Amino acid sequence: MVHLQLYNGEQEAAVSLIQSFWRCHSFVEQTEAEALQDLQAWTAGKHSFSFILSEGERVGFLHLGSRGGPADWLETLFVLPAWQNRGIGTAAVRLAEEIVQSYSDFLHIEAVARNEGAIRLYRRLGYDCLNSIIIRKDFRDNGFKCARTETLYGLPFEIRKKD
Repeated sequence: MVHLQLYNGEQEAAVSLIQSFWRCHSFVEQTEAEALQDLQAWTAGKHSFSFILSEGERVGFLHLGSRGGPADWLETLFVLPAWQNRGIGTAAVRLAEEIVQSYSDFLHIEAVARNEGAIRLYRRLGYDCLNSIIIRKDFRDNGFKCARTETLYGLPFEIRKKD
């Protein structure tokens, strides 16, 4: 059974999970101070930060954000690698949907194009409306190489992954 536990001052646990998130998704070793800054931003205003609990353990987190209106953006979903592929992410998204459905007509999700697993999960859960596009220009070699090219509006775009 998966549950969400709203953050209530459990700073050490939250900071550790945030550092794990950045390490796993962007290959960044974030300092404790940097993770604390993220936590403060992700719990301020109309944002909410919840731990994902499975078998009584904190196995990840879910950050709902606001970009002006009520929190209707699933900004960050993270499940520790040892707990992935057990349906925990699916259950956490469903719980987030229940929360957001009570006050909004939709839930937006932003995913990094190279995170194919997350995109497939969201698509499987019914997220099929392409709402916005974020593109990036690299100014220096950052170790990401083209994994494949996708075409949108007849234009080629690279999806880059770390070697």
